[in-house]
Amino acid sequence: HSIRIPRPDLSIKLGVPDACTRCHIDKTHRWSDETITKWYGPGRRPHYGEIIQAGRNRQPGAAEGLIRLAEDPLYPVIVRATALELLAAYSSEASAAALERALMDGEALIRRTALNHLPAANPQRHVRLMAPLLYDPVKAVRTEAAARLAGPPSRLLADDQRRVFEQTLKEYIASMEYSGDFAFGRFNLGNLYVALGQPQQAIDSFKAAIKIDDLSYPAKVNLAMLYTQLGRNPEAETLLREVVKAYPELYDVQYSLGLLLAEEKKYIEAETHLALSARGIPDGPRVHYNLGVLYDFLRKDQQAEVALSRAVELDPNNMDYLQALAQHYLRRGNFAAAGRIADQMTARHPEDRKGPELKEFVKRKTQGAN
Repeated sequence: HSIRIPRPDLSIKLGVPDACTRCHIDKTHRWSDETITKWYGPGRRPHYGEIIQAGRNRQPGAAEGLIRLAEDPLYPVIVRATALELLAAYSSEASAAALERALMDGEALIRRTALNHLPAANPQRHVRLMAPLLYDPVKAVRTEAAARLAGPPSRLLADDQRRVFEQTLKEYIASMEYSGDFAFGRFNLGNLYVALGQPQQAIDSFKAAIKIDDLSYPAKVNLAMLYTQLGRNPEAETLLREVVKAYPELYDVQYSLGLLLAEEKKYIEAETHLALSARGIPDGPRVHYNLGVLYDFLRKDQQAEVALSRAVELDPNNMDYLQALAQHYLRRGNFAAAGRIADQMTARHPEDRKGPELKEFVKRKTQGAN
């Protein structure tokens, strides 16, 4: 255990290895923890392992701790980068802002991780954030910037930026081709060809990645997404089913499969996978929204109200979520609740006429009933 005090308390909480019981094989983690307490007292320093574990389990509220960890230079760089990677699963303004700040970090691994996980923005913002990193002194960073700018965003680059972009993109392709005996190289090329609008090259690259490593679920997922875009839903469904069978804890893939099944009118199966994803991604407003819309379609009113209300709670400014909940209440004849949503729509989007129009509609229906 190096020169650090062992932490059997973390072994109890998180299931991590305990240095004490590796030698004292006849003892328990509880014995180790009690012994450490006798020697050093009951106090324990905060440990990044607890934050990382919360992020890996997608616990609600973990994003705040992940942001603090990612931005604290006193922690090892690999720990900070891991926190940043996990933060990408939490879609919020604070998370997006932290990823943007990380683009300017002094550590190359942090900059590259931020590039890899920065959420999609409008093309102009995309270019403004990433184009400066085309000039990064570290090859891994500048080539990742080129890969993220490939496709439509690259058309917005200035002439001097475009020249650097084209040169750096060649660097990226050469690096991935050099790593072509490994699944990640072919996988990354597949993503690049998708961005460049070259679907057959992308399909070939993803299939090559899967052939190299059949357990490479990211290649299967991205190939499935490409098949969906091309209208090849049966092939996409087969791949996604393979992934969730092998990795049921991949809730974002459960979500993608649920959406695909709903599109194919396989509503009962879609409900199963969307409900799983909602439990696994409790802070994902879009997940709860789509589950709520499906519940509403299936006339499962109580579940629909809970799911749509959760989506609004998580993202109260989203007009789609507000409208869906309002329409749900209108269908059930709950005009008072629909009126409250109309007020919320007006308060949050005063420039949009949908709120006042809904309020007027509710008023007419209420007066007509009287």
